Amino acid sequence: MIAALAAVPFLMHQLGQERLGVLSLIWVVVGYFSFLDMGLGRAVTVAVASWRHQPERETAELHVLGTASVLLLATGALAAILLVFSITFWRLPVKLSSPDFSSEVERALMWMVPSLPLLLLSSVLRGHLEGVGAFRALNLVRIPTGILLMVGPCATAVFSTDLLWACCCISAVRLLQVFALLWLVACDTQRNVAGFVLQLLRSARLSWLKPLLVFGGWATVSNIVGPVIVYVDRFVIGVVMSASAVTAYALPFDVVSRLPLLIAAFCSVLLPELARLYRGGGLQSGSAHAVHRLVNRSNLLSVWVVIALVIVAYISTPLALRLWLGSSFEAQSSELTRILLVAFGINALAQIPFTALQAAGRVRPVAKLHLGELLPYSAVLYVSVTAFGLVGAAYACLARSVLDYAALALMWRSHMTRQMAGFSG
Repeated sequence: MIAALAAVPFLMHQLGQERLGVLSLIWVVVGYFSFLDMGLGRAVTVAVASWRHQPERETAELHVLGTASVLLLATGALAAILLVFSITFWRLPVKLSSPDFSSEVERALMWMVPSLPLLLLSSVLRGHLEGVGAFRALNLVRIPTGILLMVGPCATAVFSTDLLWACCCISAVRLLQVFALLWLVACDTQRNVAGFVLQLLRSARLSWLKPLLVFGGWATVSNIVGPVIVYVDRFVIGVVMSASAVTAYALPFDVVSRLPLLIAAFCSVLLPELARLYRGGGLQSGSAHAVHRLVNRSNLLSVWVVIALVIVAYISTPLALRLWLGSSFEAQSSELTRILLVAFGINALAQIPFTALQAAGRVRPVAKLHLGELLPYSAVLYVSVTAFGLVGAAYACLARSVLDYAALALMWRSHMTRQMAGFSG
């Protein structure tokens, strides 16, 4: 986030508002591919955590990793082909200033396609590392990667404003991240990288698809629909207004949307802990109260952290925007930034019941909830942007966040009430 705060003013100066708006959309496209993992990243985390101290752990882990890796590489290749087909025949659904610029954006996207299947593979490798609790090693990869994703486009913007170079740099960073994760997982399993890759390919089994996809099949609905819900506002703004308007909305959005990541990082530790208590898909004897206590403490911690951050950020928003991008941008984006702060604060709190429901195997009702939100939210968003512009988009985001959190909290409370009643009986 600090790297993004430093990079954005420089990119605004070097590339201009329209190019920066398109670059933010490209970041979304690339980031979105990592969510097309069919829920297998979290399925691997839950499986590895559940088997952590079981005798069959090593064999089971290899089968899970191999099956998930082969499946996601094939899925990523297919998705990449579909992306190329869409760009070639349907062009870009965003208003741009000239045909030449449209061609530049299309060429830039094409250069990112080869990295997309390997990007999906990274979700499986990350799932393994989270399942074994290797958070230090994982963050030693993720932090430099996040910085390089910002620094790279800045470096290319020095000698060319062509987005092709920025996209090549983003693609190279993503590839390096995958290879680093592969090396970490190979070290954890005490194998060399080449031997580990061969074992993964040999360990893929059709028989392991069902237990993975039982969890991941519904989780992938949330993984696909969730990011669409979060980022659809940019595309609606691009269609209804312009790419420049996307920049005015996307810049504060990108900073504020980092707020849930603080709680999501906490949830990446919470998920395997809950999965151990839910070993085998249900609570072990005496674990219900431990789960209830752990989730309640997590909720309490999240509430205090989010309230403190939102209050400080809400008060300092005008000054921060003025110092960051100037007084004109402050006037343009202060109100919507404050609305988005509240929206993403609530979204951060929703991470706790969302994670708890996944650990409990309650992925289907969560997926149905997100699927049911998509069309109504898109319709409300379109009407809001048409009627009220960027502020309308921010209010639509806030309303959806409130309803989503309320629904997830009620679902978790209902689940735990049934669990506790069962143990009492």
